[in-house]
This record gives sequence, structure tokens and C-alpha cells, in this order.
Amino acid sequence: MFILIYVLLTLFSLTKAISEHPILIVVSFDAFRYNYIENKVTPNLLKLRELGTYADYINNVFPTKTFTNHHSIATGLYAENHGVVGNEFYDKDKKQTFKISYELFHYDETIIPIWRLNELSGRNRYSGSMMWPGASFEYQGKEPTYLQKFEPESNWFKRVDTVLSWIEDPKKPANLVMLYFEEPDVHGHAYGIKSTQVQDMIQRLDNISMYLHERLVAKELVDKVNVIHLSDHGMVTVTPLKFINLTNFVKADTFKTACTSPTLHIIPNDGLEEDIYQRLKNASEENGHFTVYKKDDIPSRWRFKNNPRVAPIYAVANEGYAFHDMFKISKYYADKFGFEVTNTSEFGVHGYDNQLPSMHPFFMARGPQIKVNHKVPPFNSVDLFSLFCAILNIKPSRHDGSYSNIEGVLMGYHGSMLPIIVIIVGGVLLALLFIICIAAVTLLFIKRQQSITTVAALNKRFPQNLNHSGIEAQHLLENVDA
Repeated sequence: MFILIYVLLTLFSLTKAISEHPILIVVSFDAFRYNYIENKVTPNLLKLRELGTYADYINNVFPTKTFTNHHSIATGLYAENHGVVGNEFYDKDKKQTFKISYELFHYDETIIPIWRLNELSGRNRYSGSMMWPGASFEYQGKEPTYLQKFEPESNWFKRVDTVLSWIEDPKKPANLVMLYFEEPDVHGHAYGIKSTQVQDMIQRLDNISMYLHERLVAKELVDKVNVIHLSDHGMVTVTPLKFINLTNFVKADTFKTACTSPTLHIIPNDGLEEDIYQRLKNASEENGHFTVYKKDDIPSRWRFKNNPRVAPIYAVANEGYAFHDMFKISKYYADKFGFEVTNTSEFGVHGYDNQLPSMHPFFMARGPQIKVNHKVPPFNSVDLFSLFCAILNIKPSRHDGSYSNIEGVLMGYHGSMLPIIVIIVGGVLLALLFIICIAAVTLLFIKRQQSITTVAALNKRFPQNLNHSGIEAQHLLENVDA
């Protein structure tokens, strides 16, 4: 009985080592194209994909930039609604360009990213961000419980170990962690997507994926933690011969730009908007490798133009081309990695039309709430917010996604199985303990009745032995029976 009570108490104490709520890790590989996983260098990702559900690709949002898409993943909103219209924007009122900053990610203070929503959705819910773009700033006045700001040189294995320590924290166990890796984006920009450097980064990411899985197995968390692997966008290769210098068509001192190739917000000097637009429009028709829009003419399907941060003129290069800002960017990477720029040097670029296959990210998921060995049709990156909420068992805030698009990823039950398992096992043990107690009491009662009956029978048969003990009476009765 003591052993059973001890086991029961131990069981309940162990369950408190991780969150009582459903647990989710979202892993992002920056610029991991949907078809990188088909390479021979990703055997681990292919194995892990069989353990859960995957899609051939995700339809990400325009522009296919890092900050834009990571914020869409985190909020379920298109760029025109969350306001991150690029990796930077020009504030016409302050006459200032904002890059990564509080201002960039706070177009609307009422927007609630998933890590904040998780913590707002009930007691003992704790979120963590391991370098997730935009998560290092406060939302609704608070940072996530666990926060590691961007440190590009930090060890990848240490990142995973830190994330798991947050999940196993005895006082505030995280039930949602956003985990970011800046590769293969960095080396893709510097060397192009076909380079050996990018292949090496893909292999490293493949290895870190298996490391995460093996650590979950070793910690007996693999059946308790849901893991989603995804990316924000793809990438294509561009050479300097395909850099388009807009200052060949419009004087450099007549306009400003925001963001980077292949999309540029163009802010004309006062009174020059129409003139600059016409010059760029004519050049685009003659050049044939870029398109220029007035703000109102930007395609509606991009869900982009209806935001005050979008400039009056917007230029988009064709796939495989870029603008003059790439001259400066290419020199930066050449200096960083120690090579010389030539006309045949290859650089990676992303940001193009989100319908282009080259811009599509990948998606795969596994865990107790995810279907096994299952494939779903491609869905939208804004749908991921609904998926996160379903796994975490929380009510979504406003978003542009659709739950029906991701419903096929999930098992029938969308909450955590851990509380149910604990209740079932605990209930069985309690019932077993109750039965044992009842059986023990019953046996004691039966034995007592047998003793009383035995003494009575012997007193009747052997009245001279009335003063004998019950033990002696029992002995005599056994001899008679024999």
C-alpha cells in the first residue's frame, strides 16, 4: 500500500516538471526553400517528416522578406494589416527610416503575436523566444517570459538546450517557444543558392533538427511536445550584371528609398511624384526587367497596398534581377567573407512575388497532436496562427487566416493529452488503492468472524476448555477436523 501511494505521488510530482498546458516549439530556418529538403544532405529532415505531417510548400505573404513573413507567421495577418511592409519603412511624418526597431513591429498596438496571446490565455502559460524576429520588443507592455535576443554567432546546440531548459523549468515551464536560425539566409545572400556554403548550412540545419528530436526522446518529452519546422521565404541567385541602377533614369537626389532589392519603396521629393513615376514607368517598359506601381495600382492579391507605410511609388524587380542597392550589399558580403566581386559573382535575393515557386517556404510538424505520416495541401502562412492556437488550446485573436486550411494537420483532439493521461493513470491507481484497502478490511473482518465462530464451536464441544486460549481452541478444532 505504501509503495502504491509513493508511486502515485511521484507520478503527480513528475507531471509538474513540464507545463500542464499543450506544448509547442516553432522552429524557423530563414530562407529555407521548399525544395531544399529534397537534397541528399537532409536525410534527418526526411526521416522526421515521416513522423508527422507536411506540405509541399507554404504560400507566404508579400513581400517575401524576413521580418514581414515572420510577423505574419506570429500574428496571422497580412503585411497591410500588421504594418511590417518590409525589412524597413519610411515614416513620412517623422521623415525617418526605421529598420529593425520597436516602431517597425508596432504599426498597430492592438496586434497580439502568438507568444503574447499564449501568456494572456490563462494561468501558468509561459512563452519563450530564441532570437525570433520581432519578439525582442514588448507587446502590450510585456516581453515573453523567456527571451534571448539575436546573437548570430551563438552556438546552435546551445540554443536547443536553452529552449529545452525553458520547457523543463520547475517554476515557470514554457509551453510555447519560438526558435529561430538565421541560416541558410546569410550564406545564401553571400554566395547564391547553388553554392557549397549553402549546402553546408542546409546539412547543419538537418543535423540540428535531429539533435532537437534526440534530446526530446532522451528527456522523454517526444510524446508531450509538438514541433513545427518551417521557413519564411525562399531565395534565387542574382549576378551583378542583373543589377538595375534606377539612378540611370531618375536623379539620385530627387528621391529616397526604403527596404532592399528586389522591392523598393520610392519616396519622391515634394512635387516630383508624377515626374519620377513617369520616368521610372518608361524605363521599366524599355528595360523590361522591373515593374513600377503607383500605390493604388499595386496588385490587390498581395494584401499589401492598403497601409500608410507603403510609399507613393513602389518598384519590384523581375525574378533574378535586383536594383542598385545591391552594389552596396554585395560589397558588404565580399568584405564580410573575404572574396572579390566580379560580374559572375552570385548573390542570393528574395522578396519577389509570393506566387513564384522560388519564394515558397517549407513546412513539417510532428507531436502528440499531429497526424503521423500524413501530407496536406499547401496552405497560407497566415493560417499558421490558427494552427498554433489549436495546438495550444487557446482562442485566436483577430487574424487573416483560416482554420479549415490547417485542420487536416491535427489529430481529432487538439488539446494536450498529458492531463488526460495523468487523470486516467491517477484514477486507475486510486481505484486500485481503494480496492486493496477494501480487500484488506474485508479479510480482517472475515478472519475475525472465523475466530469468533471457532471459539464458539469449541466451547460447545469441549466445555472443559473454556479457559483455554483461542489459539489452543483452534488447534483442537484442527485435530478434530483432521
